[in-house]
Amino acid sequence: MAVIFNIIPAVVNIAVSIWFFISFTNLEFRGYLSGTILGIILSAIWLFQVRKAAGSHAIKLLKVTYKWFFVKFAVFVIFIAGVYYLIEFSRVWFVVSFFVALAMNAVVELWFYASITKES
Repeated sequence: MAVIFNIIPAVVNIAVSIWFFISFTNLEFRGYLSGTILGIILSAIWLFQVRKAAGSHAIKLLKVTYKWFFVKFAVFVIFIAGVYYLIEFSRVWFVVSFFVALAMNAVVELWFYASITKES
């Protein structure tokens, strides 16, 4: 279920990226697409950490989450540093896309943690 619910934000952001490709400038499209890609990468990292802690107690899942926070942060910094210097894009639309992805993924993550806690 976590994989299915994590696909929803990715599909929404990809659909909006296609709309940006059709309706906006190339810089705005690249900015939104970059934020979408980073959101998908961070969702995949979260799914990997959930898989690693699957079947465990909710506390172990939270410990794994906190440990992987630094991995997510490192991916974020590397992505920003690499994309920022290699590709010219709209930073405003990058931030909008990234935070939309984070907000939708946060809802999925909170739902997942709440369901794990209730089962325990």
